[in-house]
Amino acid sequence: MSSEPPVSDRPSPSGEGPAPHRPGGSSQGSLVQKVLSGEDPQMALLAARGLLPLPPQTLIPLQVRLASGDDRELAAPAAQSLRSLEPKVGVSYLHQEAGEEVLGWYATHGTSPELLEAIIRRRNVPRRFLVELAPRLSPALQESLILRQDAIVEEPAIIDALGENPNLTSYARRRIGEYRKHLLPRDKAEVAPPEPLEEIFPDEPSEEEVEAALEVAREQPEKGEVDDGTGLSEAQIRFLPVPVRLKLTRGASRGLRSILIRDPNPLIARSVLRNNRFSESEIEQIALNRNIDEKVLGEIAKEREWLTKYRIVHALVKNPRTPVAQSVKLVPRMSVRDLRLLSRDRNIPEPVRSTAQRLYRIKRI
Repeated sequence: MSSEPPVSDRPSPSGEGPAPHRPGGSSQGSLVQKVLSGEDPQMALLAARGLLPLPPQTLIPLQVRLASGDDRELAAPAAQSLRSLEPKVGVSYLHQEAGEEVLGWYATHGTSPELLEAIIRRRNVPRRFLVELAPRLSPALQESLILRQDAIVEEPAIIDALGENPNLTSYARRRIGEYRKHLLPRDKAEVAPPEPLEEIFPDEPSEEEVEAALEVAREQPEKGEVDDGTGLSEAQIRFLPVPVRLKLTRGASRGLRSILIRDPNPLIARSVLRNNRFSESEIEQIALNRNIDEKVLGEIAKEREWLTKYRIVHALVKNPRTPVAQSVKLVPRMSVRDLRLLSRDRNIPEPVRSTAQRLYRIKRI
């Protein structure tokens, strides 16, 4: 972090031989405690300058504490040392290990393009730090931030802050306009709360009423896939009253699930998804199906268990009926090969395709 000589070789402030403190024999914890307690001013100054023999994951947070403190004699050299942190050391640490205190300091005070980009690219970086960074990013880093569609969807204030950047490029301005048009609600008040499934039909039909409805449906013409359990075809099942179909969604057989998940009434399709256990292959087929209601695909895209399966994620991204905001968040998970194919796929929404194009250019290198 500094070109100054090692602690053991540095002369004391008086010039009379080496510095009296040789902290190498102490544990890292005791060194940090001595610095923070203020009992050893010379050791605190060495820490501020980045000269204590501590690994980056220990020294950098310590320096951030000093740079943020009230002691100006320590804050100034600590801030200077942090700003001059070698990218080889800092990029890996900020991208993977750094805690919120360190990330926050660099988001506010950092100047190194390499270190700022490491923060921008970090998948789990708190979104408020990206808001903090946006107004002061260089043109090159503006493009890196624009690539973080997942973060922008979660925190639209990022593009609001980026729009205030005095050096905003025409490319960034155009992308901000596209995001506002295609990805983000114009008004948070317009975002409807999740629809309850059970409250719409509080009076569940009795077993007798269900059986009577099934008998009536059997008199209708057969058409489409037939469910072995009920003996009804897809067309006959669609003929059933909605409350009866809703009841059939609970504990449905695989064949019945396959029919009901395609029901034109999204209430039925979503109830099937919520009230049954599906295999990975079933979910993949649902995610690929372009006749599935987008709300069903949206629910699949929110389920962590299913999002650990690459084939399901890939199917969701390829399906043009998957909500665009969720598809864009999933694109970074694609392999380089699939990014290339997605970038050429004219059947998927433009924001998804353009995201795949940019990520492909980055990842293929």
